[in-house]
Amino acid sequence: MLVWETIIEASDTTMVTTEWAMYELAKNPKCQDRLYHEIQNVCGAEKIKEEHLPQLPYLNAVFHETIRKYSPAPVIPLRYAHEDTQIGGYYIPAGSEIAVNIYGCNMDKKLWENPEEWKPERFLDGKYDSMDLHKTMAFGAGKRSCAGALQASMIASATIGRVAQEFEWRLKDGEEENVDIVGLTSRKLQPLHVIIKPRNL
Repeated sequence: MLVWETIIEASDTTMVTTEWAMYELAKNPKCQDRLYHEIQNVCGAEKIKEEHLPQLPYLNAVFHETIRKYSPAPVIPLRYAHEDTQIGGYYIPAGSEIAVNIYGCNMDKKLWENPEEWKPERFLDGKYDSMDLHKTMAFGAGKRSCAGALQASMIASATIGRVAQEFEWRLKDGEEENVDIVGLTSRKLQPLHVIIKPRNL
């Protein structure tokens, strides 16, 4: 199970998260410019590498905001209550099936200000800790958290940073946000269509 989660789930969620991040960056030129300048200030002419990631808070915020708005796995696969218990004041009898709606949690206006808005800055204002992987529950929590969480986070962040460093991204006319749930992950209904322009590095 640990190997399956690390290899299969981490690669699938990484791909989905990267596509949504690039969609939002292409749609939001100011965010894209801010990310590009942060990378340039840290990396200079050097290509972004894994060791640069701790020095790139805005890139980290882009990653976390993307998995918040576009939860890679919007509903956690069913869990079973093996004994009578209480969760949040609700009585759960043994044998019950429980599904957690992560998308619903991440769109809760009691927890997130303007949740429908993609705003990486929310993870930089001190209210939300971008290093807290449990905040968006994208990787589960506790002893059942995803074994591939760190791998997915590092690979997706490095990929997003690298493509933003190399190219300027703009949406093609008519590009829409449509989400399609296929299996475990939430993909775009149609493949991402963008216009990219190489940057002068």
